[in-house]
Amino acid sequence: MVQNREGLLARLAAKRFALAFLLSLVAAAAAQAGSSSAPEKGWPKGETPVQAPTQGGTPRPTAKVEGSFGNWTLLCGKEANDAAAKERCSLVMPLMEKESQKLVFRVIVTYGPKNRLILRVDSPTGVALQRGLEFSPDTQKIYRMAFQTCLPMGCKALLLMPDDLKKELSTAKEGSITVYALNGKAVRTVAAFSEFAKGLAALNKHLASK
Repeated sequence: MVQNREGLLARLAAKRFALAFLLSLVAAAAAQAGSSSAPEKGWPKGETPVQAPTQGGTPRPTAKVEGSFGNWTLLCGKEANDAAAKERCSLVMPLMEKESQKLVFRVIVTYGPKNRLILRVDSPTGVALQRGLEFSPDTQKIYRMAFQTCLPMGCKALLLMPDDLKKELSTAKEGSITVYALNGKAVRTVAAFSEFAKGLAALNKHLASK
């Protein structure tokens, strides 16, 4: 019973962090397009979208949960009050420290330009950027991801997802993410990646319906 309760709290916390992330993700995507051509307890699927507070009178993006698949959450959103804006969807999995519940890593799978599937991992600052980030599904194969940006709130690593990785994630029960501290010490997190295949199918289905 205790384990079930901890699992429920973890999923609720993950969704809350995931929702906050999608709001920033949609805002960044909208800004990029212009230049170049987790919910609280009790939220059911398909609930009325949440709108973030406005700043300077500018509407912020809206986002809603479209489904949960293990630790993965399918989130979709678009710019508020813009009927012509294209809705963006992502599979998001926040990984938190067990005791403090602080966000350590955030894994995002979404479609980018030319409908290429992109894997993005957000990590804390204070890491050895030249060593990149190591992402490994439970096949033990390591995919090395270079950091693209590093800001005060965290660093971002990106990878165009090869077919091999997509297949491995679809069957993986768990995997690991590793970064290296400035002193060379490896910081490794192991997480359950199960139900990724269901989440990706839902992502594809949702995009196909638009």
